Amino acid sequence: MGSLPLNKKIDYQAALNLIRTREGFDFAGLAFYEQENQVSPIKWHYVSGNLNNRYKLIVLRKGKGLAGNVMKTGKRMIIEDVNQILLPSEKHKYPIVLTELLTAMVAIPLWYNKQVYGVLLLGQRDGNPLPLAHGDISIADVLGIFKEED
Repeated sequence: MGSLPLNKKIDYQAALNLIRTREGFDFAGLAFYEQENQVSPIKWHYVSGNLNNRYKLIVLRKGKGLAGNVMKTGKRMIIEDVNQILLPSEKHKYPIVLTELLTAMVAIPLWYNKQVYGVLLLGQRDGNPLPLAHGDISIADVLGIFKEED
């Protein structure tokens, strides 16, 4: 994985705040590899609407958890009701669900140059349904170089 021209022109925190409020979500997070290679841990680098700072302690691996699975498959994942999809014994595999009390989520891969560099996670709490337009969320206008598909 080559050098990624991110963090230069885009204020990712402001972009995340905009996406969360514009799309009507309670929580939004951006997870990226810690270093610019695909074997390094995946961490939540930016969040919006968070309840606490425990997200900073979460370390994900490719293929594990929601963000890890999206980074592995390169496909959007939607969980409309966490309690219907995940057994209580499985929730520990999704630490962001536990730390942020998420009850519904959309995870979108962030593609650049034919590789997945990160994940945008949008979530709801308190049993709130996903916004009706969750299938039409556009990231290109605010996340610059990233696309959902390559």
